[in-house]
Amino acid sequence: MESTGKARSLFSGRMIAWVWLPVIAISAAHFLTSPELHWLHDVLRRVYYLPILFAAFVAGLRGALAAVALVVVTYYPHAFLTAHHFDPAAGMEKALEIVLYVVVGGVAGWLTDQERKRRVELERALDEQRVLQQQLVRAGRLSALGEVVAGIAHEIKNPLHALAGTAEVVDPLIPKDCEERRLWEIHVSELKRLERTAERFLSFARPQPAEQVALDLRDVVQRLVELLGAQARRQGVEVRTVLPEQPVRVRGDRDHLAQVGLNIAVNALEAIGDRGGHLDIRVDTEPRGARNAAVMTLENDGPPVPEADLERLFDPFHSGRPDGTGLGLSISARIAELHEGTIEVENAGLGVRFRVVLPAL
Repeated sequence: MESTGKARSLFSGRMIAWVWLPVIAISAAHFLTSPELHWLHDVLRRVYYLPILFAAFVAGLRGALAAVALVVVTYYPHAFLTAHHFDPAAGMEKALEIVLYVVVGGVAGWLTDQERKRRVELERALDEQRVLQQQLVRAGRLSALGEVVAGIAHEIKNPLHALAGTAEVVDPLIPKDCEERRLWEIHVSELKRLERTAERFLSFARPQPAEQVALDLRDVVQRLVELLGAQARRQGVEVRTVLPEQPVRVRGDRDHLAQVGLNIAVNALEAIGDRGGHLDIRVDTEPRGARNAAVMTLENDGPPVPEADLERLFDPFHSGRPDGTGLGLSISARIAELHEGTIEVENAGLGVRFRVVLPAL
């Protein structure tokens, strides 16, 4: 594919219009110019530099050397082989001119390639800086919101404990067969639901400290598949894993990292629904700056997330479901942060791709 792309750049419209056709036209002008017009031959030899430089700017060293080759092929017969309408300059002068074509084209092409490499590296660095800035903004927002949520959840749990204690006292006093019993059971179930909600808020605001031990990320995926198995089978979703043969070592808490994957996977299963589909889970490594990163990728086959919602997926209380709390992905982001990692998300094909990126050992 890369060689095909380079071939296309050598024969693009700009290269044909500004390199190949001008070189042929200049060579034709040489052949058609009388040897008596010494000055015009000198001008035409200098004009060759223009398409060579343009080829260097457009296609780099490869394009410059291709242009030089065409110049030599078309100019050499006129300079040294023809008996009529030849270039009247001295042989050494013409030979040195051809050498200069090679030198100028090679230097200009090399400099252009170096500039393009620097531009690519700069764009990559800017992209990484932009991602880091977004992660810092998200982390600061989550941290500030976590403190507020922790205070609110704490204030809610205190009266909930009192209400739960009162309910235990009152419960035996309400006969099982009276009309009020049903209302009382609703009351108790709602108290329990509020307590579970408060616990979820606290788990978002103050995640449990991670047990930082060396572990194999493949074991995390195997644990995740075990947790997902029953729900995936009910929905007709095939969970496929791609794991490397060698261990992928990270430092972290196996259960917490499995929870990160589980929160992402459950959201994917809910998005897929009962229509069936695929959930692919992969583990690999990739270079990230001065060190390698371990990556756990979870990708489903649809539907994709609206582009406007991608940046808000990790915002607390942002949920695509009417009955969702919007805390699952926020908690996952907090856990990844505790492991010095990040979560990246993008639409891919028919679905969504999540990448949990952690420092590799």
